[in-house]
Amino acid sequence: MISTVFSFLNQTTDEIRTTWLTNLTKEASQTTNELHPVLQEFQHLIESNQRIYMLFQSMWNQAREKTPNQNRSHEVQNYHGYALFIDPEVNTMLKKVLDVWGTFLSSSESVSVLDTSSTGWFGPEAIHKLNTTGNIGGTRYGFDELYICDRNAPYYGFQSWDAFFTRSFRENIRPVASPDDDSVIANGLTYSLVDMFGAGFPDSFIGGTIYQGYLDTFSYHRWHAPVSGKVVKAYTLDGTYCSTPRAIDGVQIDYQVYLSAMATRAVVFIQADDPDIGLVGFLGIGMVEISTCEITVGEGQYVRKGDQIGMFHYGGSSHCVIFQKGVDVTGFPEVGTRENVPVRGRLAVVKR
Repeated sequence: MISTVFSFLNQTTDEIRTTWLTNLTKEASQTTNELHPVLQEFQHLIESNQRIYMLFQSMWNQAREKTPNQNRSHEVQNYHGYALFIDPEVNTMLKKVLDVWGTFLSSSESVSVLDTSSTGWFGPEAIHKLNTTGNIGGTRYGFDELYICDRNAPYYGFQSWDAFFTRSFRENIRPVASPDDDSVIANGLTYSLVDMFGAGFPDSFIGGTIYQGYLDTFSYHRWHAPVSGKVVKAYTLDGTYCSTPRAIDGVQIDYQVYLSAMATRAVVFIQADDPDIGLVGFLGIGMVEISTCEITVGEGQYVRKGDQIGMFHYGGSSHCVIFQKGVDVTGFPEVGTRENVPVRGRLAVVKR
């Protein structure tokens, strides 16, 4: 069943999704295998906890009363499931399930979908999307020219699906924009800093500037330092995994802002060498089921602009760069821009 799931991850059309869901449902209904132990544990939680059991029952009862939108959108706004999916015990259990899923994605069993079939990650449509995304800086490289891999080896030399997902660019494919000028930063809404950073965040960020971007599944998923300086703090915060915002008094909450406070996230603070920049915050947001945000630097470590500081695993994600109040930052990409800023490319400029 797992291989069936991954065979269609490189497709985005409703037709392919419908086929995938039909096949998955059929396969699951016909299997005689016992549930994985982690799912048995989840089942026990549901059946033994009256509050959680009632939330699940209410969710399914309300779903029967009102058929959900069939456009495959992630929002199911009106169900009791909203309360269910922000429940701490449910999210603790979901994390256990996703940790097992992540173990599979990091194993050699997961490479079966790294093939050249029409639904494989190296099939014609997928490789075109991967190359298009990788060449957003205006280049025309092939996949094996963009990324560290072996075109002649099985699965391009990747030992797991996650190894493919967290692939690294080859040297000089993504040069650092103005490497010796920290006024150039390398890669109208209200945010709650205490919810984003957790307790004890620096007050100097209140009234500051936040840039938030999004990465889809075909993007590059490693993080690189936006400025040169010292890592003064680095930590992760567990969050929710399937929660989406509901409108309050008819006012819709922005989904990206909601994720910055509710999803699993990694926080890194860098004290920039340039005093005009000061302390810079980075927030890696593991959207929905992307429950692993890996920080690869430690507190007290010095990083140069463009150095790796961490990565996402297992799916598309969001990220924020936060500047203190009083730092005049300009030149951010226009809202709605369809292409990402190339990693290590110019994101914005600090006015002196």
